[in-house]
Amino acid sequence: MEYCTRFAGVAAAGIASVMLLAACGGGSSAGGSGDAQSSSPETSGAAASGPSSSSAPKDVKIGLIQEARPEVEPWSAAWHNSLEAVKAENPGLTYTETFDAYDATRAEPVIRQMLDDGANVMLMSTFVLADAAKSVAKAYPTVPMLVTAFGTLQDPNLNSGSASYLEIGYSTCWLLSKLSPDGRIGIVNAVGAPFEVEITQGCELGGKAANPKFQATTLSTNSFTDVQASREQVQALLDQGIKQIYLLSSTEDSVGGMRLCDEAKAQCATWGGDGREWSPNGMVLTVNLDWSGVIKDLISQSENGLKKPTTYNLTYGSGGLKALNYSDSPSVSPEVRAEFEQVLADLASTKITLPESSAHPGLR
Repeated sequence: MEYCTRFAGVAAAGIASVMLLAACGGGSSAGGSGDAQSSSPETSGAAASGPSSSSAPKDVKIGLIQEARPEVEPWSAAWHNSLEAVKAENPGLTYTETFDAYDATRAEPVIRQMLDDGANVMLMSTFVLADAAKSVAKAYPTVPMLVTAFGTLQDPNLNSGSASYLEIGYSTCWLLSKLSPDGRIGIVNAVGAPFEVEITQGCELGGKAANPKFQATTLSTNSFTDVQASREQVQALLDQGIKQIYLLSSTEDSVGGMRLCDEAKAQCATWGGDGREWSPNGMVLTVNLDWSGVIKDLISQSENGLKKPTTYNLTYGSGGLKALNYSDSPSVSPEVRAEFEQVLADLASTKITLPESSAHPGLR
């Protein structure tokens, strides 16, 4: 299973944390790194298949298991920001968010505690929790749940979440290649995990479509968490004269490279949560993951009854993928901006054809 593979190296490294639960205000978060926070959720356009509720009931409680704090990596930031958007529109909602849940044996008791405390929507955003999700879903069959692991659907209540890695890679490298004066771009990945391989496949297609001179130099941090390694690899690309750089993992390691992008005035891109949180001046594109439509649909199910479990796939067409940063970046000319927006529209309409996904067979 591709999602479980993504963090196998991290889990094997023995990353574990004691998770605490606490509630405050409209929601709560807890994690091995310390304090707990609370929030209330809403959702917007993330490939929700079916009706969604625009005004969620006040007694909805959402549990979210994160792999890291939102300030640590783009992936976790995307989930947190989606829940915060939900909170802004539905202040009566509450959520409990836990962090550093790489270890499924530690995470599962926390999930069960959330459910026992009244959570009626459960989100498991860490890829290593597929087996734990199945166990918990069986024990709490009336609560709509989602785990970001492909192929984990389980009746009656366990859904899976995904995103189109091909679209993410295509759009990103189209823009970076268009900005590159000689067609060269740099890619910094983590460990060459299946999701990284598929993003790179989309990257090659988009880069070549934008610039016939497209050429990618790929370096690896060999870690999902080594911030310094990412910084060193970005420096190695800069030393080669490459200033258009893709921080591809969206995990903790990528943040080191993003910060150097800012210092070096490079033109960089990532995906997940808004990369400008770490590189306000160097980020020309973030392909943002907006889970809010998915969350809305699960809230609706908690209100109105379960639907058949499904895989929610974030794409440009579903509204789950959203291109940020490029529209106000001084590095992107009005002409390139207009071309890029046409590319985004053609991805959304599927006018741009892509090969079948190997990470998510049958999906875009």
